[in-house]
Amino acid sequence: MAKKNVSKAEPIIHFGNELLRVECKPVEVFHKGLHQKIDIMAYTLKNHGGGAALAAPQISLLKQITVINYLDQYFEVVNPLIVEKNGEEIGFEGCLSLPDYSGRVCRYKKITVQFQNRFGERLEVTVEDEMARCFQHEIDHLHGILYIDRVIDDFVIHNETEEKKSIKELHELTPPPVNIGDKLLLSGKNV
Repeated sequence: MAKKNVSKAEPIIHFGNELLRVECKPVEVFHKGLHQKIDIMAYTLKNHGGGAALAAPQISLLKQITVINYLDQYFEVVNPLIVEKNGEEIGFEGCLSLPDYSGRVCRYKKITVQFQNRFGERLEVTVEDEMARCFQHEIDHLHGILYIDRVIDDFVIHNETEEKKSIKELHELTPPPVNIGDKLLLSGKNV
């Protein structure tokens, strides 16, 4: 990733903000403005601490872009599409837009994703386990789906106090889109 002179992290929006429920538009033009936005996303992720990835709508940018941090390398993923999926596993997930909480989510264990980089070059990657979980979580963000829509329990848990927060309460704060059932990739409980 080419890093420019970015010195300001964008604020991350939290649950309750309706922008988290918007279907993001695909990126069609790959130019310096896009490169700057991707650099800002990477800077924001790096300086926010603790996050594995950041999707564009989390900083109020309604485009299909995500930046994923894997072993301190930042992967720029534009217009991602899952083209193959295998197996399922349950694991804990959290989100920078709902700090300090996590919940159990069923995801595909292994996926193949087609996407573009900042220059519009088409790429394909096969990932599994935590990286597959991360890709799926971020791709969901780009379609207005939040991890709370996939949590298999009726609650999420505060990471320090173990306080439970009900999914129903979170859905009242950030209601799922009306057509969310059509968007969910895995079968699961109804939202």
